[in-house]
Amino acid sequence: NNMLFYTHQKQKEKEAVKMRKITRKFTAMSMAVMMAVSFAGCGNRGQEQGSGSDSGETANGDTITSLTDNPAEETSYPLDSDETLVFWGALNANVSANFSNLGDTEIGKQWQEQTGVTIEFEHPPVGQETEQFNLLIADGNYPDLWQQSWNNPNIYPGGPEKAIEDGVILDLTEIIDKYCPNLKAYLKANPEVDKQVKTDSGKYYIFPCIKENDEMCSVCGPMIRADWLEELGLEVPETIDEWHDVLLAFKEKKGATAPLTWYWPDKGRTFTYAWGTPQNTFVIDDGKCVYGPAKPEYKDFLTTMNEWYEEGLLDPDLFAGGDALTNTKITNGRSGATVSWAGGGMQTATTLAQEEDPDFRLVATKWPVLEKGATAEYANLSNRLTDGSVAIGGTCKDPILAAKVLDYGYSEAGNKMFNYGVEGVSYTEDSGEPVYTDEILNNPDGWPISQAMGKYIMACYNGPFVQDWGYQTQYFQLPEAREAMSIWGETNAREHTIPVLLPTEEESSEYASIINDINTYVDEMSAKFIMGTEDIESGFDTYIDTLNQMGLERVTEIQNAALERYENR
Repeated sequence: NNMLFYTHQKQKEKEAVKMRKITRKFTAMSMAVMMAVSFAGCGNRGQEQGSGSDSGETANGDTITSLTDNPAEETSYPLDSDETLVFWGALNANVSANFSNLGDTEIGKQWQEQTGVTIEFEHPPVGQETEQFNLLIADGNYPDLWQQSWNNPNIYPGGPEKAIEDGVILDLTEIIDKYCPNLKAYLKANPEVDKQVKTDSGKYYIFPCIKENDEMCSVCGPMIRADWLEELGLEVPETIDEWHDVLLAFKEKKGATAPLTWYWPDKGRTFTYAWGTPQNTFVIDDGKCVYGPAKPEYKDFLTTMNEWYEEGLLDPDLFAGGDALTNTKITNGRSGATVSWAGGGMQTATTLAQEEDPDFRLVATKWPVLEKGATAEYANLSNRLTDGSVAIGGTCKDPILAAKVLDYGYSEAGNKMFNYGVEGVSYTEDSGEPVYTDEILNNPDGWPISQAMGKYIMACYNGPFVQDWGYQTQYFQLPEAREAMSIWGETNAREHTIPVLLPTEEESSEYASIINDINTYVDEMSAKFIMGTEDIESGFDTYIDTLNQMGLERVTEIQNAALERYENR
């Protein structure tokens, strides 16, 4: 049976699965009543919360809830439980390179040992994650601990609000408030993160994966050959004009045939940030969402890039290729600057290049600006809430137990477990700070750092915990890679970055159908403008008119409505 996802070796587990299937057949209202018997307010499917939570009203009068100031019930770990919880989530490539199941890794074993609860890990086959997720929804037999990008409204039609209403996942508001002291304390201390882990009506729905600080949200950006700059007596460029002069020098004096290249998904948007017009992205200007490539300044960006292209300063393959091609061009001297990741770009390219050229050195540059000395207003900055958070399935028989297992990740001990692994094996303490051992940094089996980490921790991908700054700095072996995050983080971009927005079911469907066509059109026209096959002066107004005809005004309305609801959370 292709729809049977859970293979249990013990008869007890088989019976538990049957009971979950039977339970799911009750209506959502019946489920709410049943859950209310076991604990007040949990799984109420969007009905009014009990008096345990503070309440307010949105602009349209809907009741919202928030965490109270009452202390949550403390939990002593390991728990005394003979129950088995089922975890479902994609197996990260850092793990699957050496293991077929998370339960076989040290982090999987430690999670069970330290919480005292048996966890059965289930993973969809690679490439079938979406299909298997949809089959789970259709089957109605949901895992207890359900890892998915629940904050992505495209994952479940209508987003997490609808998933709660449909009984697919639980409303966690009162569970977190009463039984999760660690996560509750963190959310109370970090109100901006708190905003992003609940729906517009105020329902908490995930145990989130969170980056500790904004610097960890800046792991991709512009970088340049520092050894070339030193040889030519040039400074690290900051303004667009300085970038032009440096790239010209790389072409004329270093023989670079692709002075500036970038990994394919960037599509040049790194330089669009100088004009505040990031490609295929909305930004916040004066409190409103604005589509970057529709701003008047986008014409200035296109004009400048066309000039650079004509001068031979841009990679002629800039609209094709990928990460591997980018690294090759940087390491073989065809390119002198690029846009890539601190780890997979800078660190990887440097390691490869220094085998032949010990003087090879890449350094991060600040985000380009138009005026000397200005702080970049816009940059590629992700949100601190990242993918890989965990919800509790709507058919979970003991959601309080599941919540306590998940809350462990936000405790001091759980934080060290998820970020550093096993003391004395994968890390040691140095002056009170966890430091990875050679089991991670110089793995005896020859595994790359990311795979060695995948055996012991989840910090190298995601899970229900706060990703620690110490993990990030130790993951990057090169000092230049570690410094890059701080350099890329020197911006005012947070003021302009769209937070995690949750469009309604109707908005989501309409938005996707319009924006996908718009983004495709922007990609096509940007390539034509930059490469000179379409005249910018005569064609830009037509380009803007076409965006408007395609529904730009409507998707902007949807974004602003979602932003307003977000601000009212």
